[in-house]
Amino acid sequence: MTMLTIRCSVLLLLLALCLIAPNTPTHAGAPENIEHTGWKLYTNARFGFSIRYPDDWRLGNPMPDGVGVVLYPPVEQSLVAVSGHMNVVSGNSQDGRQTLDEFASAHHRIITDLYGKKQVTLRWQPDQERSLAGFPGKALSFTYRDNTQGEIIEHHIFSLGRNEGRGIRVKVPRSAEEQVMSTIRKMLETYQPGRDQNAVSPLVPKSEPSR
Repeated sequence: MTMLTIRCSVLLLLLALCLIAPNTPTHAGAPENIEHTGWKLYTNARFGFSIRYPDDWRLGNPMPDGVGVVLYPPVEQSLVAVSGHMNVVSGNSQDGRQTLDEFASAHHRIITDLYGKKQVTLRWQPDQERSLAGFPGKALSFTYRDNTQGEIIEHHIFSLGRNEGRGIRVKVPRSAEEQVMSTIRKMLETYQPGRDQNAVSPLVPKSEPSR
């Protein structure tokens, strides 16, 4: 697979996350009322992951090809996108797929290029190692300013399995970051990866069969 193909594949995913408009919601995975928590449940039909979200958050339109959905907290100029993607890029993992570090490096490069074309300068924070639904993951964060919203911070949290990956993108004004992120932390406790992270991360060694 050529570098151009890699860049285009990731860029299409980013464009889907960045450019979805807050239109009247339609439901890709029907949310269910979770009566004992007062939260709703979104389940993605394509990748099988699920996450609970507060009942005062608005469910936006599904992303192209059913990869995920955008949620809108009751905070102006904020959004939370949850999505899945295929891990089909050749890389250095034991399965010959892209590793988590390779994916993170491509993510850095393509986002920087994407915002650079808009003449927006990003200020990256140090990457953080973290898990997502029990799988090794990373959290990438950066801030920027624009003419209408002041300082914005984005957190991109993702994990990468053998064949598929999962990600959560949070965009929020810096002044409301803790308000939204405190809810995100609770949401992540409910996150289920669904099928086929294949229960194996390319970074987790295969166990030897017992003899």
